[in-house]
Amino acid sequence: MPTDRKYLDRIADLAPQLRESLATLKAEWSPEVVPITVAGGGLAQALIEHFEQLPKDTVRSVFELCEQVLDNGSAEEQAALSTGFLETLQHADGGRLFDFKALISYLGPKSKEHCLAMDEFWKVTTRGL
Repeated sequence: MPTDRKYLDRIADLAPQLRESLATLKAEWSPEVVPITVAGGGLAQALIEHFEQLPKDTVRSVFELCEQVLDNGSAEEQAALSTGFLETLQHADGGRLFDFKALISYLGPKSKEHCLAMDEFWKVTTRGL
C-alpha cells in the first residue's frame, strides 16, 4: 500500500477484525488498488460490525489515529477518514444500523467538527452530536 495510506494501515493493525476487512477489500479489488475512501468505509463497517467485541482502548486508539489524520495526514488520507470512515459511521446511524452515540466520547475535536458539518450539509442530526 502506498505510504500515503500509512494511517489506514495503522488503524487496521489495531484489531484483527479491522485488518481482515482491509485484506478482504484488497482481495476484492485486486489487481487494482482499493480506492482510499472505500478502504476508510470498509474500516468503518468493520468497526460497526465488531464494536461490542472490540476493547474500548482499541476503539479509543482508532479515533486518536483518526484525529491525527485530520490534523497531519495527507489530503488523500484526510478524505478517507472524513468521507470514507466518519461519514460511513454517520450514515449507519441515520439508517439505524448503528448508534453513533456509542462513539461520541471517543471523537476528537476535528472529528466532531467534520461530523457536525456533514449533519448541516445533509440537513440531518446524527444521534449524540
